[in-house]
Amino acid sequence: MGPQRSTGSGRKTLDSYVGLSRSPLQSHFRADQARSAANQDRPPLQDFDKADIWPWITNWIKATIQTDIEGLFVPAARKHVFEAYPATGEQGRYDVAGLAAADGSLRIAMAGDWGTGTDVAQQVADSMVRNSPELTIHLGDIYYVGTPEEVQENCLGVDTAAYTSVLWPKGSKGSFALNGNHEMYSGGHGYFENFLPQLGIPATRDQQQLRSYFCLETPGWRILAIDTGYNSDTLAGDCKLEKVHLDWLANVVDPIHNRKPTLLLSHHQWFSGFGDGDYEKPADQIAPFFKNQEIVWLWGHEHRLAVYYKYKGGNGLAAYGRCIGHGGMPVEMPDAAYPNPDRAQRVEYWDGATDVHPERFHQLADGTQVGTNGYVEVVVQGGGLTIEYFDADGTPVLKESFAPGGGGAWDGTLERAVTSDPQTLNRVIYENT
Repeated sequence: MGPQRSTGSGRKTLDSYVGLSRSPLQSHFRADQARSAANQDRPPLQDFDKADIWPWITNWIKATIQTDIEGLFVPAARKHVFEAYPATGEQGRYDVAGLAAADGSLRIAMAGDWGTGTDVAQQVADSMVRNSPELTIHLGDIYYVGTPEEVQENCLGVDTAAYTSVLWPKGSKGSFALNGNHEMYSGGHGYFENFLPQLGIPATRDQQQLRSYFCLETPGWRILAIDTGYNSDTLAGDCKLEKVHLDWLANVVDPIHNRKPTLLLSHHQWFSGFGDGDYEKPADQIAPFFKNQEIVWLWGHEHRLAVYYKYKGGNGLAAYGRCIGHGGMPVEMPDAAYPNPDRAQRVEYWDGATDVHPERFHQLADGTQVGTNGYVEVVVQGGGLTIEYFDADGTPVLKESFAPGGGGAWDGTLERAVTSDPQTLNRVIYENT
């Protein structure tokens, strides 16, 4: 299905993204269709005759494939260089205690897979700033392939002849964005060169977001963002973290010697309870930094809302995993085979109760049934961290809290409680959990 203008607003519709797989080839094809609709320059696809697909296949290869022999075929400039932080400034580690509100709370609104330029993306954006967060964070994916034009149209509020744009909402003190696989389908240039310079915390020495990985420090919590997107479109596709990324984590953040309750952010999931694949490499790489410590991990990539029971992997990492990839894409419908009770990673809450809450599901113009989009709001206050999950219109659907365990001396555990459950999300009750 090609891009469609939405009724009234002139923005793209969710229908434009129905059936979009995570194939970079299909994403490039959709991007070329969108450029055609906007009368922009595009490869000569001869009206998208599938017999002449080589131009958009080579476009993807030149932009994204990275192998040990890449230099023999692909100019290095095709993929944006993954850089270390400069020696001056905060080096990506920001003390955000001074950004807190008068009551000592720091409010951060987050959304994943938001960059679609659709009406629902704008609705989510408007709702995210309703409670005046100090910061906002996007967990990655700007569609279709994260070109500079798509960044401008889907994130920076630049209208085109074909579409009305959408503007990413900034908090009162700043904003950040993670890197996703769709940004890297075009080499990452739109994300690194167009989006990041518009983000960051203006009050810092850096003034803007310099890199795709960063750390926000409060006295009680650490919010750590990692880049799983950069190596998501390599031949291995394992989302491994670059060496300079790990060096920064070891030397600048140093969670081994500066232990603190941690909220981890990434685009890709560590695991999936819905058959969408596991990305174990980044988890294996960060596990040594969090020995004998439980963390909370928010990710996107899967276009759904899901809350997992605490899980400890063979690498020793223990995490409360949460998928919040329901920011702007059509929310994937439940499959009868999932969630899978035989998986070690078990789902506690997910948005799949079609029989109990049919109002949470609706049909698009082509008859495709989709779920409800939304976002989350994280509040850090003292030693406590709360995560509240909202629908696109700002309706709360679940709220949970975390606090360091062990009483006066933190023992590495986290005490978790559900503080508000309107019972609109399906709760999966497993035995022996």
